[in-house]
Amino acid sequence: MASKLLIPSVVAIGALLAVITPFLRESNAIFNVLHDFSKYTPHLTQLNATCSHQHPTLLTGCEDMQLVGDSIYTACLTDFRNRNKYWPHYSRQPRPWSGDKLFRWDLPTDTVVELSLQNYPYPATAEHRSFHGIDVNVLPNGDVSIYAVNHLRNESVIDKFVHTPGTAFATHVLRIPTDAEGAARLPNAIFALPEKDGEAAMFVTNDHYYDDGWMRMVEEAGRRPWAWVSYYSTSTGWKKVLSNMRGANGITGEKEVQNRRVYVSEIMGGAIRVLEPTAAEGELREIQRVKVDMLGDNIGRFGDDLYITGPAKGMAVDHFQAEPEAAKDGPGMVVKRINTKQLGGGFFGGGYTADPIVETLIVDGGLVANMTTTSVFRPYPVEAPVAGEGEGEGEDEMEEKPLGKPKGDLFITGLQHRGIMKCTNFE
Repeated sequence: MASKLLIPSVVAIGALLAVITPFLRESNAIFNVLHDFSKYTPHLTQLNATCSHQHPTLLTGCEDMQLVGDSIYTACLTDFRNRNKYWPHYSRQPRPWSGDKLFRWDLPTDTVVELSLQNYPYPATAEHRSFHGIDVNVLPNGDVSIYAVNHLRNESVIDKFVHTPGTAFATHVLRIPTDAEGAARLPNAIFALPEKDGEAAMFVTNDHYYDDGWMRMVEEAGRRPWAWVSYYSTSTGWKKVLSNMRGANGITGEKEVQNRRVYVSEIMGGAIRVLEPTAAEGELREIQRVKVDMLGDNIGRFGDDLYITGPAKGMAVDHFQAEPEAAKDGPGMVVKRINTKQLGGGFFGGGYTADPIVETLIVDGGLVANMTTTSVFRPYPVEAPVAGEGEGEGEDEMEEKPLGKPKGDLFITGLQHRGIMKCTNFE
């Protein structure tokens, strides 16, 4: 009798292993639970020689940043304790210290300007200013609209500011609640549409379904597809436009309307979702899902490339976030890059199912930086070739030479960074 019972048991165990083994293998690739980072030490030695943290007393714990021309706009902390706002059971407790700030870093002059918030109807404390993801639109008159996710003590909202470059202030013009049907209740990041800036049109990621408790742990550990992307404008209100995501985190896209694509980081799925707008306002259709095998936090598009940034070791995030000074091994950082010209359109002859090359630029197990969230790439100006330069080279021959990757400065920031890390001569 025992032997008859054993056979079904063995079959059941085998079937269970067949189901969970791919899940565990993929989870380890994303979270890097078991990973040897020592082979990257020579790479980090060179990285330390070319990278340095800029303005550590001002640009503290900046979670997100946006490049506009020669300026970086970012939202930063006044106190690292304010970072606990991202864990809702902390965010509901009193936060008596000073609130977060908006900055503009002028790169040619290396000048950082704090933008005072005019017309802001609330005090400066963290009860009313706990900024997270931001995005910017450049308006036809040269002004800049700044959209910021703001985690208040008991709710989250989207605040909109208007800033005139050259001034030291931003004017608060709109507050958008996130408690309506179809809204991003737990907003993380924003992609704003400049052609509809007057309607405050934007896509917003909702990173979790549960804000706290055991079910949030189940959602994360089980990588459940319960997150989504919402669209908002004053004419349509909120509506959910992309569901069934394993964590919806960073979002970006082309600011130009023609041939626009939207890119969303599915952080718990270790993937980037590539989307296109449909004829209906605010609606999106998916054209490709690219595996990046990392906890991709925020993403940025610079030139033809997407830069994906996040921690290297997912299991270390919570411990380091709670006690960064006491944590022995931090979560580190990863920066990867994808060329958008390799997405869709029959590249490699595979249409939308063909995966592009995912290039790993930086891997660090916590020796150089921890809790990285965003990268910005600013290429150096390309000098035009001098007419007649070179022996026996005609104009056509010069045009046929491959240009290669442009060199520039790579800026990296994160939840626990003191200053924004600047890496020179990056390509």
